[in-house]
Amino acid sequence: MNPSAASIAADGPQQSPASVEFTLGNTYRLLDESEASFDKLTGTHSKIHDWALYIDVLPGSDPDFIDRVTFEMQDKSFVKSSFTCHSPIRIRSNVGSAYLGKISGARNNNNSQEKQIGQDTEEKPKDAPSMSSRPHGNLCRWRFSTRQQTYGAVDVQISIRGRGGSKLTIPYRIVLNEGGNESYPTMVFVEKRPNHALKPMKMMNVKYILEMKFGLDQGISTSSTLYESAKSVFSRSKIPIRVLSEDGYSEEFGFTKKKSAASTAWSFKLDYSSRDKIEQLSREHDVLSISSPNLSGGHGLNECYKIIEGLPWHCNVSSLVGSLHVRIDVSSTLSIEQLVKLCMNFIKYEESIDSFMPSHRRDDHCCDCRSNKRHIKGGNNKERNNLLSKCKTVQELVDCMNPSKEQCYKLNLSCLVELGYIEFRQHESSKDKTTVTNWIRYCAAFVKNSARLRSPLSLKETTSIEEEFDLLFEYVVKDRALRNFYRDRRDSIEAQERERQMAEAAVKEPSDEMSISDGSSSEESTHTDRFKRLRTT
Repeated sequence: MNPSAASIAADGPQQSPASVEFTLGNTYRLLDESEASFDKLTGTHSKIHDWALYIDVLPGSDPDFIDRVTFEMQDKSFVKSSFTCHSPIRIRSNVGSAYLGKISGARNNNNSQEKQIGQDTEEKPKDAPSMSSRPHGNLCRWRFSTRQQTYGAVDVQISIRGRGGSKLTIPYRIVLNEGGNESYPTMVFVEKRPNHALKPMKMMNVKYILEMKFGLDQGISTSSTLYESAKSVFSRSKIPIRVLSEDGYSEEFGFTKKKSAASTAWSFKLDYSSRDKIEQLSREHDVLSISSPNLSGGHGLNECYKIIEGLPWHCNVSSLVGSLHVRIDVSSTLSIEQLVKLCMNFIKYEESIDSFMPSHRRDDHCCDCRSNKRHIKGGNNKERNNLLSKCKTVQELVDCMNPSKEQCYKLNLSCLVELGYIEFRQHESSKDKTTVTNWIRYCAAFVKNSARLRSPLSLKETTSIEEEFDLLFEYVVKDRALRNFYRDRRDSIEAQERERQMAEAAVKEPSDEMSISDGSSSEESTHTDRFKRLRTT
């Protein structure tokens, strides 16, 4: 086989290269001496030059052909010399570097221009529904950038890496002129393997615990199911397992004589869950609960993969009482100010998160994941932000976000004071490895990025769910592979719900012809359509 044939066999059918048109440049602002800080290496040079170096993908080109842009500073004055941007933000195509240089905000490297593209610091009286003020994805620039302060001009090596592995390297020297600089003519990046998909970013280095709950069919023995599940998982994963029986006894699989074995074991036990819904009485359901030990980073994801691969058939993912909980340890990592920002983001984006959850785990329907937004005081996003910003202790924040101690919330803070972790409870149960690990990635990114970025601004009253979804992944999660995954998941859930509603309507149609309609419609029948309309406060 000749080399070209071998490469085709390895990569599949031959792919046509994809071209991405872009321009590069830098914004610039001269800082006052009182604003500037000193360099960290010598402590003697005042960093008065504030600039953002950028690669702008131009309208008509797809930014998703680019996986990342790395800016390598060719200057020894940098403690960290390499900066990588994975997630671009949209910029109005008629906004030039001169304008952006003048309105550059506080000193940070957040790559955030959120205020420029449709976010308000104040909520105005609600206007009639209007088109989004954010530029459409096909009519705007998509900006990969890094923002720095220096005491002189810097040479930079810019590397563009495509999602299929293609690479382009460009040298650039920062221009320290008022208004900055933008290169002409337009440049072109070519991705030779465009059929490759974007991959999720590297898992955040956080500590977490995963708890999976599966409903059990009432026709099977729960005690035998407990042990069969544990044995099935251990036989595939070879990871230590502890079975906690209802009578208080425990049985271990895979334990060694090392004392550390107990802290590395996954626990299996029977639990009970009550599902309530308006106009439906609560009743108990048998639940298999599987909890991980303390996990961290990508190694923890690998362990989750192995556990999920061994789950037996009777772990019922279709049960309405099944759930997937991710607990993130923030005991030694987040300040009260950072926790407040995290809660602000969750309240702000709760409806867009609802849009990629099944209907029984949206809004305020489920007893084990109540809505934070519905139960916090405040009539709009600005009032809720003001209320959260007044929380000066962790306990005050817990009382604000989780006002009832008898309820569990989507973002559950009940164990934050004593155990130091926050819990994401909204996801339904799943035996799909990608679904489970992507939710862990999402939760970790949500926490870390909320903590490190600036406080969120209030949403406009006219912000649609679709736009809110885009803002969530563009400015908080910052992972385009996860964005694509949850967009596909949202569309799939909506399609399934439409099919279910049509099937229910077909069954009810004969009886409906025999009765007089009162013109009312149930909340369930209009639930999917709600996410196509404008958001509510």
